[in-house]
Amino acid sequence: MVNDDPADRHSHPEGGGVSRFGLGPGPAAQLELTTPGAALARHLAALSPADVDDATLVEAIAGYERMAAWTAANQARLITELLARRTPAPRPGPRPEDLAGFEIQARLGITRYGAEAKVGFALSLDDFPQVADALVHGRIDTTKAKILLDSTIGLPPAELRALHTRLLPTAATLTGPQLREKMRHAALALDIHQAAKRHTKAYADRTVTVEPAPDGMSWVSALLRCDDAEATRTYLDSLGAAAKAPGDTRTADQRRADAFRDLFRTLLDRGLDLDGAELPTFQRRRPHLQVTIGAGTLLGLDDSPGLLAGYGPIPADLARAIAKDATWQALFTDATTGEAVALGTKTYRPGAVLARTVVARDVTCTYMGCRVPASRCDLDHTPEYDPSRATTEFQTRLDTLYSRCRSHHGAKTTKAWRTHRDPATGDSIWTAPTGHTYRRKVNRPPGAPPSLAPPPPEDPPPF
Repeated sequence: MVNDDPADRHSHPEGGGVSRFGLGPGPAAQLELTTPGAALARHLAALSPADVDDATLVEAIAGYERMAAWTAANQARLITELLARRTPAPRPGPRPEDLAGFEIQARLGITRYGAEAKVGFALSLDDFPQVADALVHGRIDTTKAKILLDSTIGLPPAELRALHTRLLPTAATLTGPQLREKMRHAALALDIHQAAKRHTKAYADRTVTVEPAPDGMSWVSALLRCDDAEATRTYLDSLGAAAKAPGDTRTADQRRADAFRDLFRTLLDRGLDLDGAELPTFQRRRPHLQVTIGAGTLLGLDDSPGLLAGYGPIPADLARAIAKDATWQALFTDATTGEAVALGTKTYRPGAVLARTVVARDVTCTYMGCRVPASRCDLDHTPEYDPSRATTEFQTRLDTLYSRCRSHHGAKTTKAWRTHRDPATGDSIWTAPTGHTYRRKVNRPPGAPPSLAPPPPEDPPPF
């Protein structure tokens, strides 16, 4: 007699459980029931995708997803250990979280914010071991783990842990938005009066972000209070409608975008705030756009890309269009290396021309992956400025000054990191507390350096 009980039919001792999806014994069920780790990695690596059935192929995809969760959980565990080893500096300087984040940023080649997100995720997992356990066993992915760890819903840690106990058993069957909705509903049901406090916290986190997009475009995003956002939309709608004129072929979206642009371009060009006061200066210059373009490109002799500070490379035609209405400043380069050159000074503080040249050369902070604009950075000496030699040496020169944001400048000043200049290339060389060495290449201004080859001989006269 055949036992037709579903539980018995789909029980798999080799995998240690029962298939949640009704799979019979075989490779697919074995993959489903194997917990993430070395054994699952071996099973997945041994598969030949073209030689397995559809069910096994789907379970292999799911297996790699569980391995990704397992990897993220174990990486987080290592980050918490690194953080524990980064004790605060004896004098004011970067926090342990910052120091650990700097090392992760440099080693992984990611942004500072990406590194900070990894550190914050690791700390949260350390505080909520239930979520960490579900992640390491592949029962949830990193997206769901971050939703469960979201402190912005306003629950105190004890209540959040209780909520995790209720939601984790079914989290695998929920999408991210469904899980987030359950979290928000639970937070409201617990204490409706906490909503006001959460709003106060959310309002404090309002921000504007600018993200580069392809083809010479960027996204400008703003997190605002709902009524402020509606006021912004209403005003832009009105400006867009007012701009409609006979023969105007722009769409409503294009007119709104142009009105949004015109508001800020007008204020920036005037150098004034909404009350008519002058805008603050950075590096002794009023706020401005910085576009670097080769002389040959500017004259139309070639089409080398230009460089828009804060964005990156832009097409030659766009760089020339921006330069048409700009104030030009010559940036002289060495004909052999293409590196910017400028005069030096014996004083600690660089002169205006030298400061502008450093900012134009570096574009951003010269730490690996840092995108803080050079105009908002400190101009830091490498090697350190020595006051005892101030009257005899030109220590403040282009080859001794680097743009460094306040955080990375602090890491160097407190000796957590060491840095020096490669004399052969001008690159910044950074050495981490671990001894890892990283190179931040010096920016070469766009455009080809002038040729040093002698001119070709003229043809002899025909007589």
